Amino acid sequence: MATSLDMKADTVSTSSSALTIDVMTIDNDEHQHTLLEAMKSMYDERQLIDVTICVQDKKFPCHRNVLAATSPYFRAMFTMDLNESKQETVTIFEVDANSVQQVIEYAYTGRLEITKHNAQNLLAVASLFQIIPIHNACAKFMETQLDISNCIGIHYFAQIHNCDDLRNKAKEHIEKNFSEVSQGEEYLSLTMEKVSEILSSNELNVEKEEVVFEALLKWVQHDSHARSQYIGDLLPLVRFGLLNSKFVQDTVASNKTIIQCEKCKKLLEDIKEFEANPETYQGDNTFNVILRSGMIKPEHCLLLIGGVDQNRPSINCYNPLTREAYFMADFQDVCKMGYYDVEDPACVVTEDNQIYIAGGNYIYHESCGESQSEDSFEEYEEETVRKDFFQYDNDHDAWVSRAPMLFPKSNFALACLEGKIYCFGGLTVNQHPTEIIERYDVTLNRWNYVGMMPTTLVDLSTVVYNGQIYILGGRTGVGAHNVVMRYDPRRCEWTSLAGMPTPRFNFGACVLNDEIYVAGGQIYSHSSHTINREALKSLEIYNIENNQWRQGPELPEDMYNVGLAQISGSVFACGTTEYHRSAYRIYRYNVVYRLDMNKNEWDQIENDLCDIRDFACVVAKMHTRKLSQVFRPEVDT
Repeated sequence: MATSLDMKADTVSTSSSALTIDVMTIDNDEHQHTLLEAMKSMYDERQLIDVTICVQDKKFPCHRNVLAATSPYFRAMFTMDLNESKQETVTIFEVDANSVQQVIEYAYTGRLEITKHNAQNLLAVASLFQIIPIHNACAKFMETQLDISNCIGIHYFAQIHNCDDLRNKAKEHIEKNFSEVSQGEEYLSLTMEKVSEILSSNELNVEKEEVVFEALLKWVQHDSHARSQYIGDLLPLVRFGLLNSKFVQDTVASNKTIIQCEKCKKLLEDIKEFEANPETYQGDNTFNVILRSGMIKPEHCLLLIGGVDQNRPSINCYNPLTREAYFMADFQDVCKMGYYDVEDPACVVTEDNQIYIAGGNYIYHESCGESQSEDSFEEYEEETVRKDFFQYDNDHDAWVSRAPMLFPKSNFALACLEGKIYCFGGLTVNQHPTEIIERYDVTLNRWNYVGMMPTTLVDLSTVVYNGQIYILGGRTGVGAHNVVMRYDPRRCEWTSLAGMPTPRFNFGACVLNDEIYVAGGQIYSHSSHTINREALKSLEIYNIENNQWRQGPELPEDMYNVGLAQISGSVFACGTTEYHRSAYRIYRYNVVYRLDMNKNEWDQIENDLCDIRDFACVVAKMHTRKLSQVFRPEVDT
């Protein structure tokens, strides 16, 4: 093996006969690796062994210094005044011998293979020996192995070994899949205290409280002789205020185990009194009416993701039906050298309500404070197009990084069909338009190249209908397109359709009642000596079956960067509008309108929702109780 030596002369003197170096420093990059290999060789050949670790019936001769360098547990054992520091043989109890051997070999190599068969034992050994890298790696691996048959066992195992992340993930798995988990052997084998802990949770994903009652009864009946004594302590954990009165009378009150328990009979009497006179009830039992997680239905919200935001945080999650607004997490991270915004990303919501964001221009700037003026971006220093790809986790209000796209891009469109996410058009490095199509497999977390579009398009829109993707509008250079194309992913075939009456880009599109609605957007104006973008207010409707367009009611004002969404049978438009106070002063507002289908006209819902611009707007079902609500006096009082 070749060795790389970096030699530096600190003092050099010359004479007529020779070059003299007083000091030379060498920096051997291979030394650590060579040293570790040599120690492993001595371990294998039993050379210079000074301690033997005994576990069960196995013995492992090794070197104290290697164990002490790897494990704080052994370092303390061998360097402090303990009996083991003087012994040639050290016995370790209550751990798996094979796992100890693997951990010792890790100390000599830095390599360890974790499988579903050894992860738990390895974590227990790493926890005892205080080897954090192995401990964390095993915990992370076990997170990937969670299922309904093992999540309870992993939860309590993680609790014993102080694996907080693993414990929380396992707990969430129990709660999210409680209906199935409560049928399994792990649940039926729990102690009363642990059943009580689970049944007390607000986060159980059950649509009705009857599921909790049936799970409790199933646990008791699994060993009724031993467990009937606990029914009086466990039954109050069922939230009777959420149960149907008929269910209580016909099912709960008629159960033999329950009616034989004095505590339960008193509970049922108190329930009757509470239901008859809830205002004057003064019984011994209290009745919890807090909804479980699965009983709280998600709300359809407009999401304004990414974008340039000088007043972070801004409202970026909005329920147009209730006008309630929330802060959801930005997918932008705080950088070491400052902050950045992500301009013109693309966003998509899958059939199963998973939210993904991709690409965009990452605009870096030094500070995140207020700018000197409303339209000033002088502090922005650098712009770079990226290929990052994130998925939103509503349970934790966080964005999770996924496999990046093959190519960096901005100003493009995403569409989801049958578990695959397709990427169309946009601008890549150096603002070059691209016609490349990429496809992301949600299951495999992998992007693949699919092919090319018939033409380059930027700031286009997509909708999905009847198993096919419709590509609409966009721009190339300083020209807007009215193009409409249908893409069949199974056959990789393109079909040209009737073009939009008005060419446009940066607009919104959605499907409603077998028709495609497009609204707002921008077009290039050549009316003056300069080329300017002008916003649009027109709504145009495409009949898919007849391949024909017709005009719809115009928006009340020009809008661009439009998100168009169908919610509860109505069409909502969220976008940016501009107010020109002077030739040099432009104010931008994000507005929300609802199309009244009966009156065939738009109603304004919000006239100044937030200050974000160049965002991606989609609609998704959100558990807003996981978010921070924004108090708005004009709405909430």
